[in-house]
Amino acid sequence: MAKHRAFNADRFVDKFEGHEDLLRAYTALWKGSLRVDAGSLDVPLFKDFIVNGDGDGASMDQFLEGLYRAYDLSSERGHEDIVASCRDVDPDYDPDPGGKLPVECLSLKVRAGNEDAFNLAYDRAALHQAERFSIFQGEAGLAIPDARAAAGEMQEILSALFKDDKHSDRVLVRQYQEGVYTNFIVYHEKRTQALLTFQGTKVQPKVSPTVLRPAQQDYISYNNETGQVEIEARFEKEQTALRKTFARCCFGDPDLFEKPESADKFSLDAITCEDFSLDVDGGDFAFLVELHFKLRQKFNPAWVVRSKDVLDTLQVNDFRKRLAGAPVQKAVIKIGFPDDRRGKRVEIGGTNKISFKRATHAEDVFRYLSRWKLLRG
Repeated sequence: MAKHRAFNADRFVDKFEGHEDLLRAYTALWKGSLRVDAGSLDVPLFKDFIVNGDGDGASMDQFLEGLYRAYDLSSERGHEDIVASCRDVDPDYDPDPGGKLPVECLSLKVRAGNEDAFNLAYDRAALHQAERFSIFQGEAGLAIPDARAAAGEMQEILSALFKDDKHSDRVLVRQYQEGVYTNFIVYHEKRTQALLTFQGTKVQPKVSPTVLRPAQQDYISYNNETGQVEIEARFEKEQTALRKTFARCCFGDPDLFEKPESADKFSLDAITCEDFSLDVDGGDFAFLVELHFKLRQKFNPAWVVRSKDVLDTLQVNDFRKRLAGAPVQKAVIKIGFPDDRRGKRVEIGGTNKISFKRATHAEDVFRYLSRWKLLRG
């Protein structure tokens, strides 16, 4: 699931010293529905309005939500997504010609000046944060005829499905293309507890619900060349709904990814071979750091080995040969790259479950898993 950054309003708004016009332009989007003179706002007044401001309830919520979302993109990766999205949506739109704006200012400026570009950047950020996902295999080279129309149809179908299951039909599906990948971000409400808090003064107290952000973000990423689809959803039932709806709306066949072999993407049997190794390209490194397996013996003993190099540890302890033919339930591999020496932790469990931070080197991870015969083509 996409993770929202804890909103430090003070630190965020301090970045607008000397750029107060951006705060005013953003606030002016709500014109008369917020009780504030947008043209007179400076940093201290804007901070005070965030805490004590008043206006139409829905508008105030949207105003605060926009700030949260702008802050979510205020990172190095978010900056890249904003710049790329502005270029993709409108090549003539350049919100920062000199490249000097802090990312906080750039983010809010784009939110006020080009909402389509901002939403695309936010969708990209949501996809980059995905960590735990399932993979299914369809027919290779099967292209989606009309992704935009498919997104609209998916939104209608999922709204009806979630209305029964989640007691909310509020669903938004957005899509964008990135190379050979067609990506769909599915926003939908989840049931949350809205706590009541006292606000106002002692003389005129009022009770209001805390402002929560009940939108859940799931994603579908489809490779038009290989026919592989990656899906991240919180629950198995929701994942099934997304998979069937995606297949129905994009290819006219809700059962396209329902065959047993569609989910048969990973095999850990290669690890039990005596000559198994994690060979990598120059400058990269890879180590098996955790292995869960059983031995074919009486009482079916199970083992969990954790080490900086599990293969070497098994060899040193004369255990490698016992691994031959043993059922493996889970493997964790640490892969490092020249620009990421801390390494990427890749966890594989089952035939189609994988977990790793997808923001960078996702293609390299899949390439290595194929090379090591852990990922089926």
